[in-house]
Amino acid sequence: MLGVIAATVVGVWFYSTASRSGRPPVSWGVSGVVVYFLAALLWSLIVTPGVKDAAIHNQSGLLIFIVRYAYIAVGLMAAAGVNLWLNKSAD
Repeated sequence: MLGVIAATVVGVWFYSTASRSGRPPVSWGVSGVVVYFLAALLWSLIVTPGVKDAAIHNQSGLLIFIVRYAYIAVGLMAAAGVNLWLNKSAD
């Protein structure tokens, strides 16, 4: 649920910043959501299995939190980086 909310926030943010860079708002919003989901998917497929294995054996609250929610932070950081980088180069 939190991932969907984060993706919606990213889409709205990209949509609202499209006018500054001269891009079409809808396609720029969709692009933001795609960047978010790709980063979250890659994190989930590459990093999470190793952390999940460690969390099962250790039962650390921090590791369990990372397994459950880190993909959201990674997706948000990737989307923010792409938006800032591409809007900076458009100026």
